[in-house]
Amino acid sequence: VLFPVSTPIDFVDSPLTKTFDSLLQGVNPKDRTDGLRSLIPDGTKLLAATVRNGTAYLDFNDRFRFNAYGVQGYNAQLEQVVYTATQFQTVQRVQILLDGKVRKFLAPEGITIDKPLSRSSFAG
Repeated sequence: VLFPVSTPIDFVDSPLTKTFDSLLQGVNPKDRTDGLRSLIPDGTKLLAATVRNGTAYLDFNDRFRFNAYGVQGYNAQLEQVVYTATQFQTVQRVQILLDGKVRKFLAPEGITIDKPLSRSSFAG
């Protein structure tokens, strides 16, 4: 179940990048004690982030492809990323890149990431 978590972020510029740097550090000890966890694979790094015409282009390293929780884990991982990015007014959609390239699939299970995702991508 996706659960919103508020974390203070200090930034001078690049709030999207700083927010993802915090997200990729994982769940803080208090939230972990409360039973929360991140499904973004350990070792995932944000290589670049840009926003154009309402779409955030988020470029992750190859670790982003290795989720130990199968289809549900991959979907939750993508949902975490999309919901985090779309909290910013300038972002309505997210295009996932891996090592600078658009890939057709995230996982062997066929989860497509070749087109931008929005919150409505996870409805239903």
